[in-house]
Amino acid sequence: MTSDDSVYRAPQSSLSRPTEGNARSLDAAMAGEFEFDVVEIMGEAWDLVNGSKRVLLGAGAILFGANVLASAVSAVAQGPDPTEVNLVGLLVSLLSMVILYPIQAGAVLYAVKRAAGDESASFDDILSCFGQTLPILGLMLLQMLLTMLGVLLFLLPGIYLAIAYLAALPLLVERKVGIWDSLETSRKALTNCWFRLLLLFLALGVITGFGAVLTLGIGLIWLFPFFWLSLGVVYCKIFGYSGSSG
Repeated sequence: MTSDDSVYRAPQSSLSRPTEGNARSLDAAMAGEFEFDVVEIMGEAWDLVNGSKRVLLGAGAILFGANVLASAVSAVAQGPDPTEVNLVGLLVSLLSMVILYPIQAGAVLYAVKRAAGDESASFDDILSCFGQTLPILGLMLLQMLLTMLGVLLFLLPGIYLAIAYLAALPLLVERKVGIWDSLETSRKALTNCWFRLLLLFLALGVITGFGAVLTLGIGLIWLFPFFWLSLGVVYCKIFGYSGSSG
């Protein structure tokens, strides 16, 4: 089997999407100079599911396994000394984030490349972001902190930021934007389509929930990749694709 025949390599698609190097300027994105149609985005993401399941389900399996392992280690570490337990739990949490966040970033990057029609998209993308572990950790922790503060203050600011920051991670790994600039660029750009994004992810949540229940979980084989690919399509609609992630 040649490298071109790899089961992880996505097939070429005839759908019209941003191609490599077709990046929209960040200023244009923040000014709302893009088209955003919820039905169209879901349709494009669904068309990308075939050819993406192995990669994204593999990423999901790694994320699930790391979570289970972290929980098991924390449970085994429990003992009579609460201080010792808290310390071990903290260390386990930090180590799990070092694994989980770069894998999550890799899954987002793969979804973006698939949405952009980049034929180089493969399972290698899932593992490609460990070189950016520190900025990824910084971004995710800051994003989590700001969102939690928004929730604690008036709830609605937290909900707003949870949606508005969705493009921060792909901006960091695909466009190599700095941590704070990734958050602010994402927030300013996504504010232009915030309610449509909320509708999109509410629809995805309902579809995923009902699909999982009605199929006894089997539907997640399609719905889990569908969710990630929807985020990739959203990113490409708003920011395009620079092709500089590799």
